[in-house]
Amino acid sequence: SGGPSSARRTSTASQLRRLPDLPIPDAMGCTCCCPLPGPNDGPVHGIKPRAIIVWRGANLRHGDIIGSDPYCVVRVGEAGTTWDAKPRSVGRRGSPSSEKTNPVWNFGFAAETAGIAQPEVHVRVYDADIVGDDDFLGEAKILLGSLSDAQAELPLSGGEGVKGSVFVSGGAVEMLAQSGIKPWVGYEDVAPIGGQKIWNLADASTAIPMLVGTAPLPPAMRGIFWLGNQQKGSALVSLGGPSRDGGGCSNGHLVGNFYSVRVSGDRVWANPHNREDPFSDFTRYGDLVYHFAFDDAQNPKKCQIYPEMRRVDLVWVSEWLLDFEMHLKEEGDEQYPGSVIWRRPNFTLGQNVYEYALIQVIDENGNRIQPAWDKFVEYQKSHLAGDTPGKVFYRQIGA
Repeated sequence: SGGPSSARRTSTASQLRRLPDLPIPDAMGCTCCCPLPGPNDGPVHGIKPRAIIVWRGANLRHGDIIGSDPYCVVRVGEAGTTWDAKPRSVGRRGSPSSEKTNPVWNFGFAAETAGIAQPEVHVRVYDADIVGDDDFLGEAKILLGSLSDAQAELPLSGGEGVKGSVFVSGGAVEMLAQSGIKPWVGYEDVAPIGGQKIWNLADASTAIPMLVGTAPLPPAMRGIFWLGNQQKGSALVSLGGPSRDGGGCSNGHLVGNFYSVRVSGDRVWANPHNREDPFSDFTRYGDLVYHFAFDDAQNPKKCQIYPEMRRVDLVWVSEWLLDFEMHLKEEGDEQYPGSVIWRRPNFTLGQNVYEYALIQVIDENGNRIQPAWDKFVEYQKSHLAGDTPGKVFYRQIGA
């Protein structure tokens, strides 16, 4: 026991499929095999994504007296780290197999490994239960560099009663097509919302506590952005990753032309207050996620934004009524030299009723950009930003 919860069996992707006019692929929490683009397969810092295939399991223990519906979850992270230390946001979850003790999964995907000195593949196997947590059936680890197109048998370990093995291959992304495997875009389930943390902006010596957007994101998406003049609303957003959210949120790279950010997510969104106001309740209890559909994966200049309330399975797609967009100011802004600026118009019935800007205040190296940073701090210290001047509040999963 103690595995992922089965409470949310209806995937986000299944909700998206009920909305045929939504141009977002089945890539957000999907638990089916989707022939969709994975991470952009160009090299990042000279490192291309690597293919991972989990073929099957053998001689697994029965998870239940009646039988088992085994599935596997795969994370990739630094060698020697624990399961929890490997980023959940890029974890992939396969579909349960009806073959109880000898399941065949043929589950493959392309994993980004840029920034990981020694990538390690970590596989966990669970038995899907209708009620409660899924049963843990064992886990295995192997260095990604040790894998080839041959199937490596990895014995499962992890506690009393664990037995059996899984068969895994790894190599260049072309291996997926050569093996007849459609890239899987089913992400691990979202984690519970993390606890609230405080960032005192006045202390310039403080390390940046939020995730910072870096490559392989396009340059216009990197760093951290001030949601300008939002008063008591949102203060900062980062498109960085990978986070510990899961569900394909904040995974640190575009999936095709798409990216998702959880408003109550792990170190990616900050507010100027810690009060329990209606908007905070709305975003937290509904688990608000923004899906960003960019016009280009390499050099984006425009973005359509689709809000999703995950806990009530609602995705807003009626652009004729409410339309959320982003437009890159290619010429920049003379008030904020050196910062990337995105316009954020909001349309109702085709009329631009409200507009603000996303202003880059921290660059991809974690450096505060002047004068944008000082103007941001000055604004957050003012009465306009609420009753906790100079502080912003973000959420963090884990320590």
